[in-house]
Order: sequence, then structure tokens, then C-alpha cells
Amino acid sequence: MIFQMAFKNFIRQGTRAWLNVLVTALILIAVVFALSLLNGFQAQALRNMASTDVAGGHYRAPGFDLLTPTEWEDHTLPVPDTLARLPESEKAEVLILQGQLFPNRRLFPVQLRGMDMDQTLLELPLEPLRRESSKVEDVIPVILGNKMAEKSHLTVGDTVVLKWRDRHGAVDARDARVVDVVPLINPRIDEGVVWMRLDHLRQITDRPNEVTWVAVKEPLGAVPGFEFETVDMLMEDLLTLLKHDRRNTRILWVILISLAAISVFNTQILNVFKRQKEIGTLMALGMPPARVVRLFTLEGSLAGVLAVGVAAALGIPFFIWFQGVGFDVSHLSETGFPVREKIFLDIRPWEVVISTLVTVGIVIAVAWAPVKKIVRLDATEALRGRAIT
Repeated sequence: MIFQMAFKNFIRQGTRAWLNVLVTALILIAVVFALSLLNGFQAQALRNMASTDVAGGHYRAPGFDLLTPTEWEDHTLPVPDTLARLPESEKAEVLILQGQLFPNRRLFPVQLRGMDMDQTLLELPLEPLRRESSKVEDVIPVILGNKMAEKSHLTVGDTVVLKWRDRHGAVDARDARVVDVVPLINPRIDEGVVWMRLDHLRQITDRPNEVTWVAVKEPLGAVPGFEFETVDMLMEDLLTLLKHDRRNTRILWVILISLAAISVFNTQILNVFKRQKEIGTLMALGMPPARVVRLFTLEGSLAGVLAVGVAAALGIPFFIWFQGVGFDVSHLSETGFPVREKIFLDIRPWEVVISTLVTVGIVIAVAWAPVKKIVRLDATEALRGRAIT
């Protein structure tokens, strides 16, 4: 009976009540959308990092630091048998050394990154290098990423002087030809990086069978002479950045939920103030004050309950449509995020359930707060409309 009364009173409020429902539903959709979009962005960024560079972790030469290029030449080691025996689908040998390009009479410090052409673990568009001879000729074939090519003002077919230092400290130089300029979604392997065949880089620097690190599909335990860098260690900067983004999303979540709560709270206060005579009548007819409180609380809570249904009716078609078009993040090309293509929602059911329960719970709480004072009302004063001023 009390539910029927609450529902009839809710419907009797008209447009005001349904505006509360719509606002709460749109806020719930916005919360789920923001969380799912961040999930999709994070998953895609981490997937791109793993598929192009990190894989399942790196076995690195001890002491190697990508931020100290002057020491790269001191941190190369022969590939141990444990890693050398792995199939090409489970490892990728990488050699990194310092070099200099001289495009258009300018000095351009670069990272010479030699990649094993037989590996299939990392997804890199280096096919033009695979077609080159394994023996170094007069001109060394190299590949540049789009950002690297843009900054160095080099295009496919250009020839530029490349200088390096071999393992004995001798400086050498040779012409390098840009055989391709490729899109690389990971800025770590684009800006300042010149891609070469691993066997070419080993030959010109006199470092047979040496690597800086070996990316592996799965950790193999301790390997003598090498240090293992986990995925979390290699992605620490990106994970920290995504952690801050998730914290900002929670702040947005709190703001949106607060707006829904304020809307319901305001409606409840207005109801109690305008319907004092109705409250007095119910109490005069014998309805206990606590029951009157439950009636008005249930009436206000219907905004949250009905909002769940409206959110499902509006949100599900919207999410289905969005998954078909995605979100274009090409504007992030100038940032350090390893995402260039469209991103899609990663909807996690537990986040949807928690967001829904929290939203409905807060709506119920704010629906109860303004009407709790009804317990202390005097029925005669309420009938006269003077119980609340």
C-alpha cells in the first residue's frame, strides 16, 4: 500500500519528478561512459606498448639505462644460450647504440636500434629491412618513424651521413638510405630512433652476437649475466600517468553524483515544505510519523530507481553505437601516449554495478535526509501549514 501511495505521489509531481529521473539517468550514463572510455584507453595503450616494445619483459645487460646514451656502448653482452634457444616467436633480440645523423648539414643525435629480422614477437612494420641483404654494403638501409622523419626532414629514398663508434672506440661513418617511413604508434620507438637490421648494426660496430636486451614472451627466471625488467617496471611512467587519470575520473564521478543528489535533495525539501497539510492529515488519520517518513523517502527514492531503467534504455543503444564508431585520438600524436588509432569502450560489469548501487544509495540517502524531521512534527501545526517555516 505504501508503495502505491508513493508511486502515485511521485507521478503527481509531473515534470519536476521526471526531470530528476532524466538527470540522474544521464549522470549514470556519463559515469559509466567516462570509466569505460578510460578503461579502453588504458587497455589499448598498454597493449600497444607490449606489442611494439615491452612484450612480456626484457632481459637486459646489467646497468643499462635508456636515459644515459653515452653509456650504451658499455652495456652490450653476447646472447646467453638460455635465450638463444628460444623460438623466434618468443624472443626479440635488440641492440642499441648511440649515433649521429647529418641531414641537411645539421647534427642530429639518434638512437641506432638494431632489430632481429627473424623475430615475430613484436609487431613492427620493418618488412623493407627484411628484404635487404644480411651483408652490409656501401649504403646502409634504415627505417624511420613518421615523427622522426618529420623532425629530421627526411623522406623515403633520401641518403644521409650516419656516424657511430665501434666497440674499440673508433669513429666510423657511412651513407644511410631511408628505405621507408612508417607509422609507429609508440613514441618510444619513433622519436630519435633509426631502425636497422640487427646483423648490420653488429657488423659495423664489431659486436658479433651481442645485444642490449632480449624481449621475451614469458619470464624464464634468472638468466646469468642479465637483469630481468618486468612489464610493470618498463611501463612505470605510463602506469603512473594512467593512475593519475583514473584519480581525476573519480573526481568527475563525485561531481556528477553530487549533482544528482542535489537535484533530489532540493525536490524533497520542496515537497516537505509545500505538503505540510497533507502530512498533518496523514498523521491525524493515525499514520505513525515514522511511516510518513518512509512514504516520503520511498517517493524520493523512486527517482533513483526509475533512473536505472531510463539509463539502460538510453545508454545501451548509445554504447552500441559508440562501439561501432570509436573515439578518434589522433590529436594525441604530439603527446607521449602510445595510442594513435581509435579507442573503444571497455565496459566492466562490476564498475557498472558499483556505480549504479552507489548512485541509487546516495539518492535514497538524500531523499531521507530532508524528511526525517517529520518525526518531530506536531499534527495540528502541520494541518495549519505552520509546522515548517
